[in-house]
Amino acid sequence: MPSITLEQLEELTGSQAKRPASEVKSQWRSIVEQANDVGEVIVTNYNRPEAVVMSVEQYAKLKEQLAANDPLARIRADLDRRLAWLKEPGAADELRAIFHSTPEEIAKAANEVAARESLAKRES
Repeated sequence: MPSITLEQLEELTGSQAKRPASEVKSQWRSIVEQANDVGEVIVTNYNRPEAVVMSVEQYAKLKEQLAANDPLARIRADLDRRLAWLKEPGAADELRAIFHSTPEEIAKAANEVAARESLAKRES
């Protein structure tokens, strides 16, 4: 994984709060208080960022934003909607019939579906 520079991290977080790694053990309470005040503290080792300490509130906010902006959520919802029929009674029998269909039968069924969808689009 490529390293991120201190400048890049500060640009991303907007944080100017930095503490050397050597202070983490002896100054932990102070670092946590600083994170609670400013949102996050960049922990450095030889002036290279190694970790970010953030408040619980900031962490929860980031997780909430991540969940709200999940690019896969729409895809998951669409797949769930499309595959919901698999939970219906008789779905296993339908799948068996599909898997045992000839290429000609599959093509015919696909053409019928395409024709229905085309008609539905024209009607709407």
